Amino acid sequence: MEAKLYVVAASSPCFAVKRALELKDIAYKRVEWPPTLHVPLQRMRFSQGTVPGFVIDGERVIGSRTIMHRLDELRSEPALYPADPDTRGRVEAADVWGDEVLQALARRMTWWTLRNRPRAITSYGEDSQLPLPDFAAVASAPLITRIEWRINEVSDERIQRDLQELPGHLDRVDAWIADGTIGAGSPNAAELQIGASIALLNTIADLESLLAGRPSTEMALRRFSDFPGDMPADTLPPEWMPAATPA
Repeated sequence: MEAKLYVVAASSPCFAVKRALELKDIAYKRVEWPPTLHVPLQRMRFSQGTVPGFVIDGERVIGSRTIMHRLDELRSEPALYPADPDTRGRVEAADVWGDEVLQALARRMTWWTLRNRPRAITSYGEDSQLPLPDFAAVASAPLITRIEWRINEVSDERIQRDLQELPGHLDRVDAWIADGTIGAGSPNAAELQIGASIALLNTIADLESLLAGRPSTEMALRRFSDFPGDMPADTLPPEWMPAATPA
């Protein structure tokens, strides 16, 4: 197989697919786009502006869920989607939720904090292979974050709502771990999808009180201990934070 994975650094769905490729033992070449510029570049390559994109023997596939389904077709073991219909249904539902709800929340939260702490952008580029010096990354951060705010519909009001909803989202993930939908044995697609987003959230120090001690956080760090990023404490306004609840 000749495979290429098109990514943006510190993107949770890109990390999810990267881990799936490693589990499948499929070698690939990484093609990295700069943030915000990835939108037109991906549209030219895949007719959609999102990452990740995947090309396998000339076939183009875009989106983490679509890619992981295709990987199961290409190489059945280890399976990312279980064969048992009931179990597969639960995994598919968790996968969709992780892609459409939690991933979007984690992305919004990260871009909100980066607008307020632009120097932290260099920590999210620790896994980047682009030849961009730190000073250039910091200098470009205000423009990049303004564009990403528009792309991802980031606002103060949305982030306040995200913070209030986050404990409930984490409760949902912990319940899926408890019933075996995710977190048991070889990781399935939903576990990778959700775990990568929680690993991204875990880079934000202000969220420690909400994430610490949870099965969902332990699962995420077990699968994504190499996730880059370090957002300092006291970035999110304390009055926006929900009360921490026992895990």
